[in-house]
Amino acid sequence: LLPPPPPLDLGKLLNPRRAAVEEALETGNAVPFTNTDGKTEQVSVTQLPPGFAGGGDDVYVVTVGDDRFTVRVEAGADVDAEAVLAQVIDSYSETPEDLRGSLERVVIAKDADPDGAAARAGDGTITFYNGGSYVTDDIFHHEIGHLIGRQVENANDGILSGIFEKLRGEPPPIPDGWAEAAAADGNHLNDYTEDSFNDSGVYTEDFAEAWSEYMRALDGGPEALAEFERTYPERSEILEDIYPPPA
Repeated sequence: LLPPPPPLDLGKLLNPRRAAVEEALETGNAVPFTNTDGKTEQVSVTQLPPGFAGGGDDVYVVTVGDDRFTVRVEAGADVDAEAVLAQVIDSYSETPEDLRGSLERVVIAKDADPDGAAARAGDGTITFYNGGSYVTDDIFHHEIGHLIGRQVENANDGILSGIFEKLRGEPPPIPDGWAEAAAADGNHLNDYTEDSFNDSGVYTEDFAEAWSEYMRALDGGPEALAEFERTYPERSEILEDIYPPPA
């Protein structure tokens, strides 16, 4: 007679990424994590001792492959921590490895942003507001787009431009040539980026949103990518130089 099969773990079948996070937290070991693109990496998640960050915040150290960042959940936030961690890791693991260093920490703020923003990014940090209700793939990629824009802009700096920036302040976190590419395309990605440009005269939100839409186009396959390239040909050249489409 065959032995009875092991009990079916419906949670692992229905939400394997959350199950991987739970296993990593419970065992303290690195575990395989397969993202929504089908790519598998070793992931570890460690919760730091209570009070480590002060004020009762929960802090997690997340390692994806060779890269590491922290996630801090503010005290009092109504958050499903495992679900938030699973979504952040899923989106982060889609980010090209040479650009992951742009992110150092994620903060889940318990309150809404005073100006109504879903999230903000800068100085290596992404902050999601309103208890993590805005932690989605598109918003994550938009926000890390700001950090990637700064990383690429810094990499474009020469010795003289670096000196000028110290004297005059940093330029917008967009790659060299992005403003010209957006102007040449002659369009905006959506009403939000158009309003932002009209208010500020710079393409900061344009690049972040383009990065998010580019990542979505890559997920959508060759037809979605081709449509993105037709709509934003000049922007596409810069984006594909930063992150060439997988063969």
